[in-house]
Amino acid sequence: MLFDERLDQLIADLISQWNVAERRIKKAEQVGGEEAVGSAIFELRYAGRKLIDVLHLLQTKDWKNDNKTYELICRNLADAIEDCVKAKHDAIDAMVDFIVIWFDEIETAIGIAKLIELFPEYLGVTARIAGIQQKVIESRGNRVAGRDGVYDNIETTDYDTLLALFQKMKVSAPRVQAMVDQDNWRKKRDFLLLLGTFITGLALVGLTIYEIFFAK
Repeated sequence: MLFDERLDQLIADLISQWNVAERRIKKAEQVGGEEAVGSAIFELRYAGRKLIDVLHLLQTKDWKNDNKTYELICRNLADAIEDCVKAKHDAIDAMVDFIVIWFDEIETAIGIAKLIELFPEYLGVTARIAGIQQKVIESRGNRVAGRDGVYDNIETTDYDTLLALFQKMKVSAPRVQAMVDQDNWRKKRDFLLLLGTFITGLALVGLTIYEIFFAK
């Protein structure tokens, strides 16, 4: 036992929640970089500040014999744990939001039909995203254990699937865009050839009419 049973448990909970938050942030950074997880990082910063406050009180105050100081230490640790929980949630929210926006942009640029042709799992993953968003909305009615359980479930069952498709599509994006550009060029070429054939046909019809009626 380092301090006492209550403090040791709070510290253990803080370590556990911090580690989960950091893991989720690292995964989210693979998607959108540091910019996408700014709010989660800020929450960890707040937790770190409270931890420093706790260490300062432990070092400078007689926390064993001063109940007010002891309760303040416990409250700061509990607040730091809550900050880590918020960071865990923010990391997943950031990852999902970034992927949704990115998918929308790719879908607009390439077209849903081409995406499904190249990535058959695309519709299934986007349906899963809709399910995640619904879970998050419903979880906001319970901001304690229920909500945290929802986010834990998202990480366990959905997080890696979304990340895998995103990374696959991101790596393939230049090649896919080249294919789409080539398809578009072929369509334009075929249209121009068809237009040229049509115009040539009209010209021949016009020439025939001219020869029949006017070239005598």
